[in-house]
Amino acid sequence: MKNPIDPDNIELFKYVRIIIRGKGEPFQDPLKTVLIFPSEVKLIDPIEAMDIFAERYNTGQILCRYKYEDYLKNKDLQDTINGLGLDTDAFWLLVMFCFDYACSMCFDCFIRRPTRGEDIENLISLLPEENSFKAKLSLKTSKGKIEIENNKALSLVLGWIKRGYEHDKNSINMNVIDVNRGDSPFIPRNDESDSVLIWYFAHLLKYFFDLKPQFKGKRKKGETSSLNKTLLISKLIYYTQLSKNTNFLEDTDTLKSFFKQYKNKEIKGHSSIYPTP
Repeated sequence: MKNPIDPDNIELFKYVRIIIRGKGEPFQDPLKTVLIFPSEVKLIDPIEAMDIFAERYNTGQILCRYKYEDYLKNKDLQDTINGLGLDTDAFWLLVMFCFDYACSMCFDCFIRRPTRGEDIENLISLLPEENSFKAKLSLKTSKGKIEIENNKALSLVLGWIKRGYEHDKNSINMNVIDVNRGDSPFIPRNDESDSVLIWYFAHLLKYFFDLKPQFKGKRKKGETSSLNKTLLISKLIYYTQLSKNTNFLEDTDTLKSFFKQYKNKEIKGHSSIYPTP
């Protein structure tokens, strides 16, 4: 593979494009300003994302100790990759993209502050359906603070807010994020654990194979290499040094336990590197 890599090289970036494109038709964000593809890789500008990835790859900014030369020399991996009918170079870039994107989403990530509409809807959602409930509303302004614990008064207040919101929401821009002067519309999010990073990296690679189930492969007579895609992903976790646990090299049990543990996990936030919605 020639360096530097060029994101306009369709053949080289074909697997990265597949995972970015996802499955289904693109849709607009709530503000109707950007087009989002229905993919597990959340991006608002795929072209910019590939440009960023190529720049980071070419300048050595991707913090993976496993290098292209090591990848090519690994006969075990290459036998599996070739057996599955994968393009060696395109798959390498897919692995590096998933590695870099996963790291950017798990560490140094930001969360968007809620819009004014989301704030109001979250408040309205607290309105109980029953008449008898215990609650307390606290409000503090420059004029002082107040606490209301009367459930009837709270029910009336929330009811008025709900009716007013339903009446005015189409005439007021509810998608605006209101912040005080000098404040950012984004706030830092706590880093995810290393275990979540391992799961997320594997999850993205599994998603690629889910999008392209035709990569099944057929073992030639006399070959002993594994064509198990889950085991391939498991080994890549070890080789990329996301984990030093050698169990990832032996079988799929360890990785399957990660998939089970984080089955309903959702990575929320905005990457500090890639353009995420």
